[in-house]
Amino acid sequence: MRRGAAIAVICLCLLSAGCAGLFGDGAATRETVTPAPVPTGDTPTSAEQHAPGVVGERVVNATALGRAHVSQLSNISYRVHHTKTVMNGSGLHRRVRTRASISAGYESYTATRTITGQSVTAREIHGTWRDGRALRRTTVNGSTSAEVVADSRGIGGPPRPPRAALFFEPTFNGRLIALLSATNITSIRPGDEVIKQLYGVSVYRIKGTGSADDSAVATRPADRVTNVSLSATVTPSGIVRSYALQYTVDNGTDTYRVTEILRYSDLGTTDVVFEDRGHRNRTTRPD
Repeated sequence: MRRGAAIAVICLCLLSAGCAGLFGDGAATRETVTPAPVPTGDTPTSAEQHAPGVVGERVVNATALGRAHVSQLSNISYRVHHTKTVMNGSGLHRRVRTRASISAGYESYTATRTITGQSVTAREIHGTWRDGRALRRTTVNGSTSAEVVADSRGIGGPPRPPRAALFFEPTFNGRLIALLSATNITSIRPGDEVIKQLYGVSVYRIKGTGSADDSAVATRPADRVTNVSLSATVTPSGIVRSYALQYTVDNGTDTYRVTEILRYSDLGTTDVVFEDRGHRNRTTRPD
């Protein structure tokens, strides 16, 4: 089994039996953080070192942890995988699946989002940043439209920075801060040897059940949220390597079961390969 697939399975298994708001796109609030000189995100650190904002078995400052997460990811290449699935009594209500490969400093990236389900018109969004220009292609019912979202020279598009030109926030920092602030954290423990081997570095497992703030879990105030279950893995340097979230939403008319999974992989070793294979960016982890 490939490492990425294995980690995804671990995320699911960590959930109790039973991602943004019900109808949100899963993107978190963008946050500008000036990257500090930091080691590669997965550089092993002392097992006694806790992530920023974490003390004992409590997340005392979710904002500090979120900022560390953003800062670390700004210095390395990585892949991000996010899926939010909403089920109801009729089956799949909506699924939003997002995948992206991003180089260090957001110098280049490629990202794809697919949206399917009974409640939506199926569509695919594909975005790239290369040679100082962001392009976005959207396909609906077999018809594709393309646009220049940004251009660093201001030619054909506004001169936006690459991260701001992406159609979602790749660090999910706002979502992470909201979840870690609202969920009732029940334990923070070192991961076992299996998880350590999967990630190649020691990580902490954060587990939580229930929520002190329903609006932070499902962002529509009218929704009633129950059966919240959260499991996350965090490195001592502050990267939230993954989380798996489940909750039930009752909007007064229907009941939905929501599953949201976020995972980061290939930190420092990610290839950014464009569809035409004419451009390739590879960032490797230093020895």
